[in-house]
Amino acid sequence: MSDKESSPSDSKIDSTENVVEDAVIIESESVSDAETAPTKVKTVGLWLFSVFNFLLIVGICSAAAWTWYQWQQNQTNDSDTSVKIEAELSSIDSSISKIDGVFATYDAELLQINANLSEQNQVLNKNMDSLLQQILQNADANDALKSQVADMSGRRPADWLLAEADYLVRIAGRKLWLENDVSTAMLMLQAADSRLEDIGDPSLFPVRKLIAQDIQILHQINPVSINSVALALSGMIPQVSNLPLNALKIPEIDDNKEQNELSENISDWRTNISKTWNSLVDDFIQIETSDKPILPYLSSKQRWLITEQLKLALSQAKSAALEQQESLYSNALQQATALVVEHFQLDDNNVKQFADALQQLQNTDVAKDYPRQLQSADALKDIIEQRVQRVFNNNTDTGAL
Repeated sequence: MSDKESSPSDSKIDSTENVVEDAVIIESESVSDAETAPTKVKTVGLWLFSVFNFLLIVGICSAAAWTWYQWQQNQTNDSDTSVKIEAELSSIDSSISKIDGVFATYDAELLQINANLSEQNQVLNKNMDSLLQQILQNADANDALKSQVADMSGRRPADWLLAEADYLVRIAGRKLWLENDVSTAMLMLQAADSRLEDIGDPSLFPVRKLIAQDIQILHQINPVSINSVALALSGMIPQVSNLPLNALKIPEIDDNKEQNELSENISDWRTNISKTWNSLVDDFIQIETSDKPILPYLSSKQRWLITEQLKLALSQAKSAALEQQESLYSNALQQATALVVEHFQLDDNNVKQFADALQQLQNTDVAKDYPRQLQSADALKDIIEQRVQRVFNNNTDTGAL
């Protein structure tokens, strides 16, 4: 850059030298003319020539000074520019070195990432291979299951109905022995028989025959509702407190005030004395005649004890009915009947109805003879086990083939 900038100053120096040469030539020409011209003309021309030379020299010097100043300025500018350029170049070099370091780290990281990706690709390939093998195995297993389902599709509705019939028979047994619900047990057995009828398999007729026998046995059980008997006894217990007892009844004293009123007439003094005497006697002594037998007097404690004994007898009868203990039930009702006959007024309407209800409950048979087991339950269980064993044998045979 400095070489290119110094070329204009050299051209300016060459032009100055050319001007000086032209001036020497002109001076030489003027000297030659002066020699030929007259002396006066020589003096004026010399003077003019001197002034012109002086001006020319001054211009040349000025041009040279300006050229030298410009050249110095250019040199300082060139040095400053070169320093700046060198500083910028050094900063660029440092930046480039930093960038090279960053690229080097990026290259290392990329190499590590590539290595990790290659390892992961290998692992994924292995996993894909294992998954493909599992998928193939599952496909084979599905095909086998489809074949088994296709083989069992014809027997499936019958198997479901048979299992449902077995479930209904088992529920009937639980209703019979746990809840003593005979009617529900019969409905369950009838539903099981309808399921077997829907199958339409002649080999199930013996089982249906056993179900019919179980239903007939349940029909022969005592149909009396134990809950109804217990509820009737529970309703009779609060009525005991309202029943009248056979106790001594003190008759009411007639009011004889009107008959014993004294007269205001003095002549009736004898009658007044008699009335006064009768009123005095009535206050102290009272006599009453009756043809009925005299009953003993019952205190409040005895009345309370009799009513509580009757309530206890009814409660015992209720518990015996719920537990189906016939002897205890009958003894409790007999005890209650004896208490009513001995201590309560039988001519009272409420006592009569209460005694009739006790007699009706005493004539009610609460004993029930439940069968120990249902004959159809074991038969259905055997048939289901035989069919399940047959299915497993067929599956093992097909698997061996």
